Amino acid sequence: MKNAVFTVILAVAQVGCGGGGNITAPASKNLDPSNAVAPAESKPQQIGHANPELPGEAVQPIQHEPIMKPTQVSEAKIVKTDAEWRAKLTPEEYRILRRKGTERAFTGKFDHHFKDGTYTCKGCGTPLFLSDKKYNSGCGWPAFYQSINGTIDETHDTSHGMIRVEITCKKCGGHLGHIFDDGPNPTGIRYCVNSASMDFIPAAGKVEKRE
Repeated sequence: MKNAVFTVILAVAQVGCGGGGNITAPASKNLDPSNAVAPAESKPQQIGHANPELPGEAVQPIQHEPIMKPTQVSEAKIVKTDAEWRAKLTPEEYRILRRKGTERAFTGKFDHHFKDGTYTCKGCGTPLFLSDKKYNSGCGWPAFYQSINGTIDETHDTSHGMIRVEITCKKCGGHLGHIFDDGPNPTGIRYCVNSASMDFIPAAGKVEKRE
């Protein structure tokens, strides 16, 4: 009898110490939710670089280089010496394009010129005006009511005792003429241009317009 009681006491003692690996407690049908052990919360994975020599150092986030947008590079201007311009142009073209001269009214070859095509800068070949923007102003010089975008610079001009706006080729700086606010619709602008400042590229398969 004493041996049986001693055996029971020994078994209970082993269960209380956690050493009864082979003794299984009966499962309870009514589990108390308050006694349930919550699963360990998983920590989010940190992406970065850590120093293995410093175990307590915080993980630093990866630094990415900013994406740089390509900048638009403007077209290089044409720069020539005075001698080079003299060698390239006729004396009349040089006087007008590089010395800001003016041809006599009604003498230019493009004053009454109305073929389809494109008018370009005589100094560098940059397209300046389209033929469908040209009109007969009667002023004695080729006249246009609109230029090709981004090809012409405008400068305040007070020479010869007048207040005007000079127009020059944006690429080579060649003098073209002046602009006035007495042009037709839709712009109301008159580009008054020297014929010697321009060249002409005819449109293929087009016939001359008559006015």
